[in-house]
Amino acid sequence: MTLLQMRQELADAMATLQLTTYTHIPGRLDLPGAFVAAGNPYIEQGQTFGERLVRFQVVVATQTGDNASETTALDELIEGAQAALEAADWLVEQVDQPFVQDFNNAQALVTVITVSAYETFN
Repeated sequence: MTLLQMRQELADAMATLQLTTYTHIPGRLDLPGAFVAAGNPYIEQGQTFGERLVRFQVVVATQTGDNASETTALDELIEGAQAALEAADWLVEQVDQPFVQDFNNAQALVTVITVSAYETFN
């Protein structure tokens, strides 16, 4: 599997949550939405010869609204994302603290979910 195919698999897993999903950092993010970016470190040595541990960040963002509804929406999105990603055989390593992010002059409450999987590239 290629890195692009892995990003697509992540975006597809997140699409089950009724989100606009992107396999890249979008120029404009439709909310609620999620996009996939390279993790840190991006690629490491795996457990066996030729295997690599690949890490991605899945950034999820809520619809804008008042603080209470945004917080609740993000909590529900995080819980749904964890379940969807784990069902697609991704290891959810961590969920970062939520923060406010500007997307084309509109603010959204977002968090970063770090996931990883082992892959042997051709």
